[in-house]
Amino acid sequence: MSSEQTVKFCATGERTTRLVSLSGGSARLTDSANTEVEHLQADQINSLISAAGVDGTREIMDTFWRSTTDLLAALASQIAEQSLPAAAGTAHAIKGSAANVGAVSLAQTASDIEVACKSGASEDAKNLLGPADENFKAVRQCFDELLAKS
Repeated sequence: MSSEQTVKFCATGERTTRLVSLSGGSARLTDSANTEVEHLQADQINSLISAAGVDGTREIMDTFWRSTTDLLAALASQIAEQSLPAAAGTAHAIKGSAANVGAVSLAQTASDIEVACKSGASEDAKNLLGPADENFKAVRQCFDELLAKS
């Protein structure tokens, strides 16, 4: 796939038409409002594919999807219960695992939640849960598109 190729697909959510742009080693979603967000570092996924193969990379990412789904649910509960120190730890775990697989938007949002929890800003942390979930879904879509081309 050329580094400038663009693939269209439908996504869930309020904005249903998005573009996945794979360029410069990153996978980006561009929504209908022309907001571009880097979700996945394609170079990092390509490195995983080189090291583990496509099947190995799928296994690694399947583990990431499962564990992150569980961590996001735990994070939401911890924030709802005002268990901010525990939530900061969970956000830190999400940040680290997301960074390890190149999920940059999720890693950044998790970092923001971690900072909010550490500073006692529970409302800010709560308001970031939706974006964290959206970024998680977007990362998965970008990954699926990227892996389909491998």
